[in-house]
Amino acid sequence: MAALQYTAWSNPDQNNEFELKVTSDAIYFIPIMPTTYVIDEAFYNKIYNILNVALTPTLTMIRPLSMQIKILPDNEPAKQRALYYPMHLGRSKRLVCGIDDLVNLYHQTHAIPLMDRIAWDPIKSPHAIITGVSGSGKSYAMTTLYSICSKIGETVVIDPKTSNLARLTKTNPASKVIIPDFDTSRQQGIGGRYLTTVVNELKSLEAEMYKRQAMLYKQDQVSANFESVGLKPIFLFIDEAAALLTGANRQIKQDYLDTLTRLAVLGREAGLFLVMAMQSARAEYIPTLVRDSISLRIQLGRLNSENTRFLFPELSDMPIIPLGGNGSEIVSIAGNNVTAGIEPISMPTIIEGDKQ
Repeated sequence: MAALQYTAWSNPDQNNEFELKVTSDAIYFIPIMPTTYVIDEAFYNKIYNILNVALTPTLTMIRPLSMQIKILPDNEPAKQRALYYPMHLGRSKRLVCGIDDLVNLYHQTHAIPLMDRIAWDPIKSPHAIITGVSGSGKSYAMTTLYSICSKIGETVVIDPKTSNLARLTKTNPASKVIIPDFDTSRQQGIGGRYLTTVVNELKSLEAEMYKRQAMLYKQDQVSANFESVGLKPIFLFIDEAAALLTGANRQIKQDYLDTLTRLAVLGREAGLFLVMAMQSARAEYIPTLVRDSISLRIQLGRLNSENTRFLFPELSDMPIIPLGGNGSEIVSIAGNNVTAGIEPISMPTIIEGDKQ
């Protein structure tokens, strides 16, 4: 209360125009109408900024993706609306364990653990993207997710760098691995021919998706999905997605982007989920429709308005207090009532020798 009284307004009389209500999972800022201040998104953000800094580390404030207003019908008329700020007590903790421990947790909860209080359910929140500069922990996060997903479903890996993810498939096989041809005598590598191979694989997955959709259409159950017909999920991992477009002509690039868009928009019920990594989710590398279809968004490494504006445009003036350490920064999971907003994350640390 004091944090707002001394910083939110220049006029001390306005301190008598609001109340706070705190529950186990949210803070309600209740303006007492009529007010002498304007309640808009800028004001909502200002209150969040103050509470976020003042209450850390006692509470972790979750940054909603848009202004949230709750109706309080039991209050008197002047106090029946509130600005809503979700939160939870303390700070989430990084998981330090083996892959098998995470897989066991998945089978118990039907969600992939990311932290002690954050988990990703691909069915409710389809598709994932991880962004971050070199050294941010992006590759480690991708191999961790792959190690889990390969034990709960089928996996297809596209790795233009032939880096950590591709090398992991040697000991932890994927259903298919698409890497460039590095035969220097034929001057292959990343380019148009490689992207053509990638597009052919995407079209093969698209055909499988339509096959599954035909199976679902035959079901009497209206809300059927791939699990209803006994199928496993298919996870399509694309590492350094921006590099795929290097050296390819416009036509094959467009074919790739169009096919990727269909998979992202139509893949959920069929159990086809994208997991992508890139340094920056710019529109030239990932179509807006694909980006809008991705529920799990993770930004690792240093935050600034430039590198967050593609995944988290809401953060242009919104401070987030990170947990710190490698593989840390922010996450949002659309479709999850608890973590639909933006909050800090530290990706799991896998016990040495157990990432397989």
